[in-house]
Amino acid sequence: MRNPSARLLALPAVLLFGALLSGCPNPNTYGTPRTVAPGKVAHSVSLESLGYIGESTEDEVNPETGQVEARRRTTSGFVPTLPSYQLRSGLTDILDVGAHVHNLSSFGVDLKVNPVRGVFDLAVDPGVQYFYLASDEASVHIVYLHAPVMLGVNPTDWFSIVLTPGVTYGLASGNIANDDEAAATADGLVLRGSVGFQFRTSDSFAIHPELTMMKSLEGPGLVYNFGIGFNFGALPSYKDLQEPM
Repeated sequence: MRNPSARLLALPAVLLFGALLSGCPNPNTYGTPRTVAPGKVAHSVSLESLGYIGESTEDEVNPETGQVEARRRTTSGFVPTLPSYQLRSGLTDILDVGAHVHNLSSFGVDLKVNPVRGVFDLAVDPGVQYFYLASDEASVHIVYLHAPVMLGVNPTDWFSIVLTPGVTYGLASGNIANDDEAAATADGLVLRGSVGFQFRTSDSFAIHPELTMMKSLEGPGLVYNFGIGFNFGALPSYKDLQEPM
């Protein structure tokens, strides 16, 4: 068994303008560090897009020397993807669980722990995402292990700013480029960071735009997810921030 040089984020970048766009990790949460109340359920539907900024190398003939030289060019792309759905269920006062359907093509679960609440909120939210990519040139199973820390600032009871630094580790295995000998594995660590803004129009509805940037340690290039989440149901409470009458 030989390992190809394909990197974790390289395969989604190659397929970015193809039919399967969601082989890339999708770390957007469209939520705040606060957990759903015990026994309650909240939902999120998001409209999303995927982009990348990278480099490509092309051979060009130098008109002055007549020599073939390699030149680097910046490449980029940005396209909409299929929507995502998330369900969150409260387990305890500081613990809830989430189930995700990312871009209607991959599945994930996470467990959020929220020990700090107030004007400043903090939570850890480890999770896993599974994706199966199949085309004429690839058949790949991909598992992403997400390890984010959620930091929230709540200026008022209706608005929050959420920063989510973290890492994602990917495990990929399968056949690439119809090469029967490339029943390969490709592992990779991805640095990630998100910024989101939640606007709560009522106790049961909120709008949450979010942008996540991802950088693979395996090579150059940057991948980003942008989306707008629409949250409804038994959303986390912020009544502790309301001014007394």
